[in-house]
Amino acid sequence: MRDNLLTLRGMRNILPREKAKMNRIESEIRRLFKVYGFQEVETPTIEPLELFELKSGEEIRHRMYRFTDLGGREVVLRPEVTASVAKLVVQEMRSMPLPIKIGYILNVFRYDEPQHGRYREFKQGGFEIFGSKSPLADVEILEVSSRLMENLGIRDYYIKIGHEGVLRAILTRFGVEESIQDRVLGLIDKERLSEAFEILVSIQKDMEVIELIKKLWEIKSKNPSEALKKAEGILKDIPEAIEQLDNFREIIELAQASGVGELLVDMGFARGLDYYTGMIFEVYVKDLRIAVGGGGRYDKLTGLLGWDIPAVGCAPGIDRLSLVLNDDIVSKEDIVCLIVSMVKEGDLLASRLVSMLRARGIPAMIDPTRRDLSKALSYASKRGVKYVAIIGSKEVENNAVSLRDMEVGLQEELKPEQVVEKLLSYSV
Repeated sequence: MRDNLLTLRGMRNILPREKAKMNRIESEIRRLFKVYGFQEVETPTIEPLELFELKSGEEIRHRMYRFTDLGGREVVLRPEVTASVAKLVVQEMRSMPLPIKIGYILNVFRYDEPQHGRYREFKQGGFEIFGSKSPLADVEILEVSSRLMENLGIRDYYIKIGHEGVLRAILTRFGVEESIQDRVLGLIDKERLSEAFEILVSIQKDMEVIELIKKLWEIKSKNPSEALKKAEGILKDIPEAIEQLDNFREIIELAQASGVGELLVDMGFARGLDYYTGMIFEVYVKDLRIAVGGGGRYDKLTGLLGWDIPAVGCAPGIDRLSLVLNDDIVSKEDIVCLIVSMVKEGDLLASRLVSMLRARGIPAMIDPTRRDLSKALSYASKRGVKYVAIIGSKEVENNAVSLRDMEVGLQEELKPEQVVEKLLSYSV
């Protein structure tokens, strides 16, 4: 194939085995939509540029796929979903009672530097709650994130949790305006502390604010009460920060009571999206250096769009979860029964049998090649097929098939109706 026709860098073809794992993740996300009462929606792939210039963060703004459409409008391929869903709620759902609970599974696009687990097109799930300031809503988002990991059989995970409200309260106390706060927190998210502090120095802020952030940055503990006690000692002279810390404490206590997975409290933690205002978190698997999901509270985003209601949510990364998902969680069989007609006279029987199997939800296919039986069996073995229905001259005469169990090698002659009954347990 010519080089200029190859898949673009950062994009990828998803092959059947990988797609099966992603489907399993999506199926579990949709199951949790029902269990937790989230209603699934879909937003446009192409959105106005201005939507993501409001509060999506400098990093995302610089990595958007943007272009001018034929109508002369500046548009982008959706680089994240929260802003799109917030717009949907403001535009379409004002008449609904609060809280509004929205779920989604959508592709997003960012011109990132490709690396392990980082693609330029990837898929996210999402759980968003609009219209509640209660810590119970924050905890529900933490709980559903934890439940997803448990239900997928991923046990060695932990949740890094922080509170941007605490950091913003400190910066506000020292007179740092919101746009500068966004820049500073964006740099803290990338662990570029010296650059963040340079900004604060450049606007001639008291060095005390830098010292406070440095002290909070050092608080990282899997003992939440210990971490909160240290933070309280540092922040005791800033009532606004203590108020945010009390909110954080309540969320953590409720999360622990709800059985949320292991928590790593990180008081210097920030995320790269400008709209976060309170609790934030990311989910990590111990053998993977990148987060497989994350979220937080964003109480001011919908207000920028015309309806001022609080919100909290999360977005599990489906591509990244598939990297750590055990292969055994999805069935190795995509076809339960391969029907091999060895003679032309057997084609009618083969067509009848495959139709009967499919009508009962049993995955089945006819081998259309008329190849040698040994080659057909080899194909079935490579595909992970469990049964092969063989039709030769004798089977045509008896209006039956020879059904071969590929696992044990046993073979028996059965009528088509008997084959269907035998394989019913494999229906999907």
